[in-house]
Amino acid sequence: MIFNPVISNHKLSHYIHVFCTFTTFCILGTETRQAITALSTYTPAFVTAPTVLWSNCSSCMLMGIMQSLNAYTWMKDHQVLFLGVTTGYCGALSSFSSMLLEVFEHSTNLTNGNIANHTKLPNRAYGIMEFLSVLLVHLMVSMGSLIFGRQLGKEVIVAYGSSSFSKPYTPPSDTVKENAGDVDTQEMEKNILEFKFKTPAPFFKKFFDVVDKLAYALAFPLIILFVVLCAYYENYSRGKWTLPCLFGIFAGFLRYWLAEMFNKTNKKFPLGTFLANVFATLLIGIFTMVQRGKKHFSTDIPIVNSLNSCHIVSALISGFCGTLSTISTFINEGYKLSFINMLIYYTVSIGISYCLLVITLGSYAWTRGLTNPIC
Repeated sequence: MIFNPVISNHKLSHYIHVFCTFTTFCILGTETRQAITALSTYTPAFVTAPTVLWSNCSSCMLMGIMQSLNAYTWMKDHQVLFLGVTTGYCGALSSFSSMLLEVFEHSTNLTNGNIANHTKLPNRAYGIMEFLSVLLVHLMVSMGSLIFGRQLGKEVIVAYGSSSFSKPYTPPSDTVKENAGDVDTQEMEKNILEFKFKTPAPFFKKFFDVVDKLAYALAFPLIILFVVLCAYYENYSRGKWTLPCLFGIFAGFLRYWLAEMFNKTNKKFPLGTFLANVFATLLIGIFTMVQRGKKHFSTDIPIVNSLNSCHIVSALISGFCGTLSTISTFINEGYKLSFINMLIYYTVSIGISYCLLVITLGSYAWTRGLTNPIC
């Protein structure tokens, strides 16, 4: 085999491009989720806070828009940007594990508010209603947002922001693999065969170029910024705004790697996303148990009883677990599956994840007890 430095340098630059762009969008997605959660936490709120419902809704809508743009070949020259926005930003903005934690806490009457106010359900059977209400609202809002986003992208953005594209479309050689991102190649190929492929107007091309270059350039400055802020400020911001973004980078790449390695093994069951969501739910149950579990049965002192340790655990919960799991990809994958396969995928993912929370967090709560964290 003859070594070709031109090809080698091209691959290296492509990998650096993917790394930097994905890193930037993971940081921004995690920070956006934290900000939306903080903004939606107020009294009196129609949607009980804290919740990731608004984040899941936003990420699924953006995911739907990007799916439509890619299906009509708008993103053919910006596949790395497409990967960053969908798998990176939308994946970090939404959270499957946080949703499951909400389902568990409401169905078992173990929310922070219920514990602080000693609120009880009329009887334990009402936990079933709480389970279904939280779960169905999350899933239906997320699926509705995805469908709305796809139609918004198709009927508004593509319809009014593109010009006809008459040349045959050939994907670039460095196109990101379908298994690694949220790429729907079947819909793209269908539109190509039906001569429905489009090219974006010059304004959108320039916009994509600017966003792509900014994401490429901001990766390392953002990492340095959050490392400095995390080291300098020792207050609540460490657990809420700075550390979660740093943990989110590792979680995002782990989810990306799992999807690339395992999603291609079974087209009827996206194993990579399943493993990421289940593993993140297991971790969030353990971290929540450490943060809120009583150290002794007779006291309300939690296991983690120092402020700095509590902030670190909070960052692991919202940053690592929240970014490792994803609702936007989870809903988008179910949308592309047949109805029966979608039901199987959703039921198995949610069922196993909920059981893991019962085994970890539930068993400790019912034997030792939970209390409110100190941070």
